Amino acid sequence: MKNISYLTALILTVIFSQSSCNDCNCPEPNPPMYDQLELNKMIVETNTTNASTAFETVFSKNITDSTSRATFSQVFVDSARFYDDKSGYFFIETLDGAWAVAHVNHDLIGTSRINVQDENGKFFIQEMVQTVRYTGFGFVEYYRKNPASLINERKLSFVTSIPSANWFIGTGFYGGPGTLYYTDYEAKQLILQETVNTMARGISGIITNIYPGGAERVDFCRDFVDHIKFFDDASGYFFINDFDGINIAHGADSGHQGQNDYDLQDTQGSYIIRDMINIAKDGGSGFYEYYWINPSSNKEEKKLTYVKSIIGTDYFIGAGSYY
Repeated sequence: MKNISYLTALILTVIFSQSSCNDCNCPEPNPPMYDQLELNKMIVETNTTNASTAFETVFSKNITDSTSRATFSQVFVDSARFYDDKSGYFFIETLDGAWAVAHVNHDLIGTSRINVQDENGKFFIQEMVQTVRYTGFGFVEYYRKNPASLINERKLSFVTSIPSANWFIGTGFYGGPGTLYYTDYEAKQLILQETVNTMARGISGIITNIYPGGAERVDFCRDFVDHIKFFDDASGYFFINDFDGINIAHGADSGHQGQNDYDLQDTQGSYIIRDMINIAKDGGSGFYEYYWINPSSNKEEKKLTYVKSIIGTDYFIGAGSYY
């Protein structure tokens, strides 16, 4: 799994600023605040890294030919739009020649984008290829037409590799810092919401079009979330349960898969899976709080989880953050 560098840098900055006052009588420091630009960078980096990890696991284990990989990729890209205006989307291209493998604009598929320029003449695709080849991952800034507003805007995209395919995947956002600011808790809420929504939509598309039923569907879900970890302490992971409470896939504990969680309670007596099922039924989604063991610290902590139904199935997917 690749490190989430930008989020790490932000958290290290906060830790350093707090530790500098440990031996003095300084007032309690203000909690960290993130502006819209910082939050969007965290969202697209987390989303792209999660998708890259999922694709690499599936490609390495089950899908080895390029045609099947391209079909799989296009279904996911078509399904996994994010942000309220659906301006968040993935694109996948080859590292050799930047041939478009998957894109929401189907007219681009199969074309080389290596010499594409933005509205200011910048060869931004070449910069993406160089970033992935020589750094492994990173942000690239350029100007493009926003499909939501239909005007040219600044765009910042995060790109990283899918190593087994010799491809790279990216996604980005339009606009600048904005005027809104978020606490750490609010930022994690929005990261959870966008990443779970993205995965729910992408998995729904894959299941509907490629794995409509049977053991292959279950195996796919398990492989897809198996190695994904996010947040700086790697405590973020995905789990999938059905509406009877059976755990389909668990990104932090594969040994738990197949168990019936319907009667599972936290230390406060809350039937956590029953409550999540009620949230997710009928295409629903929402947040839920409970107490659970943090796999990073091995301590019981309060956890905020966002769950969403996977349309076309009797499954829901969730991910959470400890605090």
